[in-house]
Amino acid sequence: MLLNSIVSCMLLTSPTVDDISNYQYCLKEKHMVEYVYDWQPTIAKYFDNIDDQIKSLKIIYCESKGKADAIGNNRDGTQDVGLWQFNDDTWAWLTPKLNLTSKRTNPEVSTAVAAWLINNDGWHHWNSSKHCWENK
Repeated sequence: MLLNSIVSCMLLTSPTVDDISNYQYCLKEKHMVEYVYDWQPTIAKYFDNIDDQIKSLKIIYCESKGKADAIGNNRDGTQDVGLWQFNDDTWAWLTPKLNLTSKRTNPEVSTAVAAWLINNDGWHHWNSSKHCWENK
C-alpha cells in the first residue's frame, strides 16, 4: 500500500512547467522509496502515518542508502552511524535517557530511537540532509 501511494507519478498530456517539475520530483521520490523499501516493515512498526513512513524511508535513503552499517566521518572527529546516521554525540546523549544497550547499527533499535526522537523533538535532527528528502 505504501509503495502504491507514491509510485504513481503521472504527467498530463498538456503539462505545464510546474507539472513537469512535480513529475520529476515524484520520480526522484519514487526511486528513493523503492531503493530502501525493504525497511518499510520496520518503519511501519514505529510510524503509523503514511506520510511519516515515506519521509522516514527518504531520510534513510539520503542518510545511509539503506545500509544498516553505514558510517560517515565528520570533520570534528565524530561519526554518524547506521540507517539513520546517528551522530556519536546524539547517541551518547540518548543512551542514558533511553537506557540503550544496542549499537546504532541495529536497524530495529535505531528506528525505534529515531521514532522516539521525532515524536519528542521533531524531524530537525536530519536537517543536514533535508535538501535531499524534503518535499518541494
